[in-house]
Amino acid sequence: MSPLRKPSPIRSWWSCAATTRSDPPRRLPRRTLLLGIPVAAAVVGGVALLPWRPPRPALLSGGVWVRGDGVAVVLPPEQTGRQTSLAPEIRRNLNAATLPAGRWEELARTALIDLLSLTGPVLADPGAPDSGTATRFPSGGVVAGPVSIWRYVWPRDASFAAAAYAAVGLEAQALDVLAQLATLQRGDGGFEARYTATGVVPDDRPAQSDGAGWFLWAAGRLLADGADAGELGKRLGVALARACVFLLALTDTPSHLPAASPDYWEVEERTVTLGTAAPTLLGLEAAVALAAAGLNVGADAELLEVRVTTVRAAMERGFAPGWGRHVRGNDVDAAIALVAPPFTRALDGVAAVRDGAVARMSRPAGGVAPGESWRDDGISWTPETALLAWSAAGLGRDEEARTLLDWLEAHRTDAGALPEKVRADGLPAGPAPLAWTCALVLLTAVELHRDRHQ
Repeated sequence: MSPLRKPSPIRSWWSCAATTRSDPPRRLPRRTLLLGIPVAAAVVGGVALLPWRPPRPALLSGGVWVRGDGVAVVLPPEQTGRQTSLAPEIRRNLNAATLPAGRWEELARTALIDLLSLTGPVLADPGAPDSGTATRFPSGGVVAGPVSIWRYVWPRDASFAAAAYAAVGLEAQALDVLAQLATLQRGDGGFEARYTATGVVPDDRPAQSDGAGWFLWAAGRLLADGADAGELGKRLGVALARACVFLLALTDTPSHLPAASPDYWEVEERTVTLGTAAPTLLGLEAAVALAAAGLNVGADAELLEVRVTTVRAAMERGFAPGWGRHVRGNDVDAAIALVAPPFTRALDGVAAVRDGAVARMSRPAGGVAPGESWRDDGISWTPETALLAWSAAGLGRDEEARTLLDWLEAHRTDAGALPEKVRADGLPAGPAPLAWTCALVLLTAVELHRDRHQ
């Protein structure tokens, strides 16, 4: 969500005028603080110095539509209404999917269409859709968003897309997504922060160690949703084993917690965050389930079970009772969702913190910020809002889950796409659709429907 080492891409501080996935707090100059100048305004030499205000992000796209020839065209921000015609491949997948009926059927349907449109797309040039210039992503490559600095594959976003496909019965698509990620995996089992359409790392931002955990977690979701263990092993076996060995090495330390790494906030960190530690635990837990199903994950099942117990205890020692963003912190962020159902059995003390998480992270338009300590700019972020919606559904907090889904549905673009952000005035901003949000909306809708109709 922000620049690492040099100003670069998606979720970056410097490009918030174009909307990004990160806007860390801006500090007042030290001299201003020492002089005690009021925050509201100051007058120097007869000139009023107004407080710095971040530029209001704009909506960069209204949605995406795949034409009959298979080319994905970016819809302009002012586009009203969805295209009714669907490309044959998208229609086939839509007809094959098992979507929840009832209240969330339309929201889930459009989220799935948009997620399919961002998976393995041939993305036309947004400025000249009929020019023939397009970027071709490999089959299974999940693009974060259709425009600008969002046209990359993030292992985190792709893993959630795979889980969402599995949840609606599109096992082949889910396997394709994870198989494509496997081609991007480093030799040590980890992943870089993001990749271009050709699998190249676009800049020198550091790798993010949560990728291996999310990859294993997604494979575990496929297994839980009925995927054949033999097929998982055939398509993903080597990559799963590498990811498992990577996580074992990551936690083979005195603290049994991973080292500090950028996470979904995408800012440099000096202390391990819950957003890095939790996917590590989830990946190890998934490895246990995969091993129990007969897959070779590169480690003995008994060793994995011991490591899971050890890492859970280490997280409780390090993050409880505040369960904040950092070890021994209490500034809650959206990663609180990752240490309780539907992700895992709730860790000690998490339930009490999760109870008030939405209120502590809330923003004026009705969604949430990535965390309580995020800059106070009034912007709501849809991935974190949807993550907490799925968390609420998994915890049986149906009213909260429905409220958050209602809000997400009401703040789509005029073309019906889920944007990355929503401004304080309620207007959508950033790229639309956003793959991670689409996946989380699907998972939430399925969770609400499945748990209430068993």
